[in-house]
Amino acid sequence: MPSLPADDRTDDLAADGAPSPGGPLLDRAIRQVLLVGHTHHDVGYTNSPRLVDDLHAETVRRVLDLCDTNDGDGPDAFRWTFEVVRPVLRFLETAGPADVDRLRRRVAEGRVTVTGGYLNMTQLPGDAELDAAYDALDRLRAAGVPVRTEQHGDVNGIAWGAVDAMRRAGIDRLVMALNPDHGRPPYPQPTGFWWEGPAGGRVFTWLSTHYGVGEEWGIVDGDVEAAEAHVADFVAALGERDDYPYDTAVVHAANDNRWPTALFLEVVRHWNARHPDVPMRTATVDEALDVLRPQAEAADVPVARGEWSDWWAHGHGSTAREVAVYREARSFARAAQTTLGLTRLRGDGSPALADVIGYRRGPVRLRSDAEVARDLDRVDAELLLFAEHTWGSWETYSKPYSSFSHSHWNAKAGFAYGAFDLARDLAVEGLFRVVVSDDPAGARPAGSAERATRVVVVNPTGRARTEPVEVEVHGRARARTVATVPAFGVATVPLPPPPGGSRAAREVACGAYRAVVDPARGGVVSLVHRPTGRELVDDVAGHGLGAVVTETVVPGSEHPMVVRDPKDFHPDFPGPDFDRRHATGDEEPLVTEAGTWARIAWRTTPPGLPTTTTTLTLYRDLDVVDLEVALVKPEVFGPESIHVAFPFRVADPELLLETAGAVYAAETEQLPDTSKDWYSIQHAVGVHRPGEDGGVLWGAVDAPLVQLGGLHTGEWARKLRAPTGYVSSWLMNNLHFTNFQARQEGTRAYRYRFAAVDGPVTRERVRVFGRDLAEPLQARAYDGPVTVDGATGLRVTPADRVLAEVRPLADGSVRVRLRNVAADPVEAEVAWDGPGRVVGAGPVLLGPHGVGDVRLRREG
Repeated sequence: MPSLPADDRTDDLAADGAPSPGGPLLDRAIRQVLLVGHTHHDVGYTNSPRLVDDLHAETVRRVLDLCDTNDGDGPDAFRWTFEVVRPVLRFLETAGPADVDRLRRRVAEGRVTVTGGYLNMTQLPGDAELDAAYDALDRLRAAGVPVRTEQHGDVNGIAWGAVDAMRRAGIDRLVMALNPDHGRPPYPQPTGFWWEGPAGGRVFTWLSTHYGVGEEWGIVDGDVEAAEAHVADFVAALGERDDYPYDTAVVHAANDNRWPTALFLEVVRHWNARHPDVPMRTATVDEALDVLRPQAEAADVPVARGEWSDWWAHGHGSTAREVAVYREARSFARAAQTTLGLTRLRGDGSPALADVIGYRRGPVRLRSDAEVARDLDRVDAELLLFAEHTWGSWETYSKPYSSFSHSHWNAKAGFAYGAFDLARDLAVEGLFRVVVSDDPAGARPAGSAERATRVVVVNPTGRARTEPVEVEVHGRARARTVATVPAFGVATVPLPPPPGGSRAAREVACGAYRAVVDPARGGVVSLVHRPTGRELVDDVAGHGLGAVVTETVVPGSEHPMVVRDPKDFHPDFPGPDFDRRHATGDEEPLVTEAGTWARIAWRTTPPGLPTTTTTLTLYRDLDVVDLEVALVKPEVFGPESIHVAFPFRVADPELLLETAGAVYAAETEQLPDTSKDWYSIQHAVGVHRPGEDGGVLWGAVDAPLVQLGGLHTGEWARKLRAPTGYVSSWLMNNLHFTNFQARQEGTRAYRYRFAAVDGPVTRERVRVFGRDLAEPLQARAYDGPVTVDGATGLRVTPADRVLAEVRPLADGSVRVRLRNVAADPVEAEVAWDGPGRVVGAGPVLLGPHGVGDVRLRREG
């Protein structure tokens, strides 16, 4: 492994040629230089996340002290921008009145700006996590600190739905300081444009230089000569650009986790002594955008609409198992919010408490309202800390075996596992409470005294659903059945008998589908949707559906990333060439049949890996297909990838992808030069040919990365080539040089669900399909009391137009958040038909892709 640089700094962004020695800059269009002091916020990277997160909170007092010792309003006064809001929120939790007043006063003076992004996020968070991050700004504003701008550093993309979420949070300006490694910006850096969200609102977006110039150019260390030379070249280059309609140059005084100092003020003083014709002054990011935005409006800069698909998202595949745990955790969190919220509205009953603090047991005690709110907030924070962009330490690649590298990843992964543990515990408690809610006397309906083990199922969403559920029985076996549950309801179904024995066969037919498996081709070679006669598998791919495909660099490759530096996996160096081979097997598949389902399982061996078991499950009365890949992945260092192939037979498709808060068409609804080699989705993809009925809804439960139309790793394509409906679940890859994990491993079962669609594949259907995967029916094999049968009382209409999320709040109320999934306005209504008196229900008008809240409260 080559020796790597000890950070994620960009290459020098100055103009070509030797640095200029100073002196007048002649008659350039640039009239001033604004120097924005901040630190780039990594939760980790330079030190353990366990330490970094606490130290960032301490930077707030440090900044306030520096404002005091470098006071005034001159060009060299100390001004500072908090790049993200989390450290300031943590500061407010413990700060005394005097320190809070200092912060408020410095913000009012324009000496300090607090921006609105919770952390520098990846594209992993969904709309609920984005909302949790922006909802946290209420605490900041309650302290008298306004927020107008979001700043995002390093990450090369952000979900399209974030635009609407920002606007709802009162933010209409965004700074993106992209890292040029492993990606391309949508426009030349720096520049400005309007980014339009799905609902039509816009944010002014400043596509800045990478923040790392602050260190590379000597600015943060007060190297005045080097800083002068680099800034002079930068200013000169801007003055020569015909596409830069601004008279101001914005320069970052920052780098990764820099402890705030005032050294960069010397750069201002030195520059102004040498270049009075183009003065420099310190500025906050708010002040910088106050200057730039009016000039952008006057210049009529471009309006861009679509997803900012992240070139860095391939890093999600470096830790497949932990990303899957994170996604499980947020599903548990959403279920917990709903069941605990419904219980609060209905009133507590008498749940069966356990006498052991056990993973497979029920709760031993019930949380108070305050404890529920506190623990849900803790889950939100853990989820956001994991989805933040810092995946590894700065020596992950140069010293992959060091204790620091392992400790760093242990801390980072701990955010996912911490969220999982707490969210699952909340969800278990919520299920136990809601199924006996409004039963304070412990009354039991007729027949319940038998207490036989059965399957109790809770629907955490506002639409009636019929879906497969799988439960663990007495800690020894798993049982699968199909349940129909009303919206926000509870259903109890019999525990299914164990399935019969298995038989060797290559074909299975059940319900709407007939499948044929060929292990030599790795998977399903024919999958016919029997109601329509459609063949779903495209045999041109050369391997079957569900096949595991490995991707390794061809032997003897002289690609720069192989022979020189893994950092050269980059648009400037297309490639390398990959050897792609699918898993094969020679054992006969096994078919197992049960009352509600039938499955076929086969074993194959991917090149270089242990044997993999793949299972396809069909249902007698349900038009969906489940596929699970149980993969054993030993730890490997070096570039490789693992895919699970879904070659759907759809020619010239439009591919609709679910991102946070939106669904977009790959290629046609993306910002220029954003990632088309790979995409990070929430859960769902729609595959269809425009203008024709019939397509496929596909979803990944555990793994967010996909490639479309074929495998494109290393093409750095400016245009998506997708001649067929081939969807690849890009499970794992190891194509990094820093920040992400140097090893690739991730032994577990990875789950998928898909369905043939008879009518049109719409954005609304994709959104709902993804939501149902993110919020599955909650099921448990249970022999305790159940007093709720059917609906719980909460009703949201029209159920086919809006998504609803329930959450109990600290003030004792229950929030129902409604999301309009369509481009047309809708009048929704929240109603209560359940026991007790609940106030606050009523109608709410939702604009296109709009979001609205209703607060409910139980009285008496």
